[in-house]
Amino acid sequence: MTACVLSGLLAGGWLERRGQAHPDLADLKLRAMATHGGESFAIATGPVDGKVEGLYTLDYLTGDLQCFVFNHQNYKLAGWFKTNIAKDLAPERGKKPSYLLTTGVINSTATYSNFKPAGCICYVADGNTGQVACYTFPWAESARGAGVPQAQEMSLIYKWKTRTLELEK
Repeated sequence: MTACVLSGLLAGGWLERRGQAHPDLADLKLRAMATHGGESFAIATGPVDGKVEGLYTLDYLTGDLQCFVFNHQNYKLAGWFKTNIAKDLAPERGKKPSYLLTTGVINSTATYSNFKPAGCICYVADGNTGQVACYTFPWAESARGAGVPQAQEMSLIYKWKTRTLELEK
């Protein structure tokens, strides 16, 4: 079920019986991710660990992709991670950059390049070329718990081209 359908069911009282949640949905926990983009900037949210999420920003003009993580215990910055996507998704000469940004969950117990990744992968797609790159960063939940801010370079996980046909120029 989508969040929209669930919202409608909740508003209409369909999910409650005598003040109790519907038994089929009693263990349901909604987790929402959001994304939005304009002509030169995009933002998205995604879970970093079980208690915090990150705000991802992409500046189309500079190519800077950043993730800001706030500590819900002390309301301070728990992490700042960044990279520049221009090296991976170089804009086509003479064309205005056209990027899409979204996030997805990664539930990995393995390490990647000697670090445990955050619980979220950030996908960036170039609308002009059809190339997609995905990024993550090292995350230490114990450092967040201790109030120690983290700052690292984001790492490219994988890059591929989704478009196999050439568009007319």
